Amino acid sequence: MDNARRPHFGVLIVLFIGLFTLAGCAKMTNGTSNNPTSSVATSGTAKILTKADQQISHRQINAAIKTLKTADTSNTTVKNLLTGLHHYQKAATALNKNQLSVAKTYFNTLSNYQASTDASFNAAKTALIKEYQQVKQANSYYNTARDELSVHDLTAAKTNIDKLDKIPASHPVIKQLQKKTLAMKQAIMNYEASQSTSSGSESSTVTESDSSSSSATTSSSTSSSSASSTSDSSSADSSSTATSDATSSTSSTLTTKQVLSNFRAAAGVSFAQDDQFNVIKQTDKYYQIEVMHDSEDTDVTNLTDIYRYYPTSGRVTKQNSSTGEFE
Repeated sequence: MDNARRPHFGVLIVLFIGLFTLAGCAKMTNGTSNNPTSSVATSGTAKILTKADQQISHRQINAAIKTLKTADTSNTTVKNLLTGLHHYQKAATALNKNQLSVAKTYFNTLSNYQASTDASFNAAKTALIKEYQQVKQANSYYNTARDELSVHDLTAAKTNIDKLDKIPASHPVIKQLQKKTLAMKQAIMNYEASQSTSSGSESSTVTESDSSSSSATTSSSTSSSSASSTSDSSSADSSSTATSDATSSTSSTLTTKQVLSNFRAAAGVSFAQDDQFNVIKQTDKYYQIEVMHDSEDTDVTNLTDIYRYYPTSGRVTKQNSSTGEFE
């Protein structure tokens, strides 16, 4: 009986070993079958990133974002690059609209974003930040030239216009500002031409007066005696005149540039960058200032506002366009 049972145990052991071997082979087969799938997925992401990099290098940011969204967005590289491109897009949009106050926040975020190490993205980011700095500088030159022109400081205005023209037109906003200075240049030329004409007429008048001075010499001796008799009364008149001049001079100690600067600070109005300011009237109490607006909106009919600025009190009133009264 014992001899009959032994072969059965041997068979069981052989069967057990066989099953164990088959299970191991199946596991190994399954493991090796997953590797091709993983490598294919990795290869697909790499191709998408390569395509996106090419688009970024050509500043096709919207296209690059669409391309990256076709990849596995849970991939860290893809996710970080997408985030960086969104920051880039916001900053670029604000810059294209020349909204520098809005752009400042976006560019701070973009400058501080370091999560993506993509070379094409970082190169595009650096280029955009450089353009932002140039646009800021161009706006500064343009605004300064406009303000100086409004107070007839032509030399300073021309200096800033020249500085603006020297900035490389690497961004559309810079091109627009440089184009807008053409009107300033024409205004300066017209003003200089008018001054040249008036100075010519003044010089001819002086020549005529010089020719008549010889005839007036003979009468000067006779008038000298009468001049001495009236010296006492004229000195009294001059003292009273000096007093009135001193009183009026206190209201004219401010330069036009200072008046406009103080007016803008006291008005409590957010004026546009393209607004132009001119002092059109001055009294001992107030300055009357004309503000001209530059608007491309066809619905805007009133492009000029008139204000009165009282420097002593800092009060500002605005003319009602319907009634003409200052309120």
